[in-house]
Amino acid sequence: MLLVIITPVDILFKYLGFFLEDDNKLEHIRTEYGSGRMLTGEIKKRLTEVLTELVERHRRARAAVTDEMVDAFMAVRPLPNMFH
Repeated sequence: MLLVIITPVDILFKYLGFFLEDDNKLEHIRTEYGSGRMLTGEIKKRLTEVLTELVERHRRARAAVTDEMVDAFMAVRPLPNMFH
């Protein structure tokens, strides 16, 4: 049985991998942290910035949704190619 130890930085980096849209920036962070030029606190700060931006975009998009948009989305409609 192989024992794998996951450090907090591994988890932080995994989250960055999901949410940071720029692969070049992600690779830069991997390189900098791997070389010791970037500390765990800096990775936490970057992840916080990325998640804050994502939540703010979602909040703005949700605020733009109107009742009419919800009604149109929830309207009952036939499914295409259902009964052929």
